[in-house]
Amino acid sequence: MSINLTNIINETLQEILNEQQETEETQDLDVFTEPQQKFLASFGKAQSQHLGIIYSLSEVGIREFIARSGSQFNCTPAVLISLLRGKHIRIVPYTGYGRNTDYTIELRMPLDAVKKYSAKFADTKKAGEVDSVDMEGGAPLPPGPEVAHVVKYGDLIKESEKIAKSLINEATKSKKKEQKTRK
Repeated sequence: MSINLTNIINETLQEILNEQQETEETQDLDVFTEPQQKFLASFGKAQSQHLGIIYSLSEVGIREFIARSGSQFNCTPAVLISLLRGKHIRIVPYTGYGRNTDYTIELRMPLDAVKKYSAKFADTKKAGEVDSVDMEGGAPLPPGPEVAHVVKYGDLIKESEKIAKSLINEATKSKKKEQKTRK
């Protein structure tokens, strides 16, 4: 073969290899951040398109859900809002439209798409399962909550009271609207 033909073949093969490497690199990229992946992994662990119960769509109801179930589902306000804005999840009535006022989070993509995240984060330990050792005696410390998730009991009661009042107010407002529409 001539030198020119050999060079053309080598250049063509090199271009094909470069394109193949670029496509492999782009396939490894993920559109979700690690906190979003941890939250989406909760759907895969539950093997369900729906997750959790939200008692009210108001700001207070969403905050109550995150306080109650956020650590269990790795859900923070930022993660929830970003996935809602990206239209990857949505909040829908729990038992169907028109049945009651409870809501749930619905995954808007196939369950198979998030199962890879549940496998990825299955090895990680939860906050109470950390193997911590006492520095003096070498004995393991009892498992406990992370400091970031500790809430004073009095604060919890006050927040529950606020939530209950706002839920009652929402219910009375909706009843008043129904009464006005009937008249």
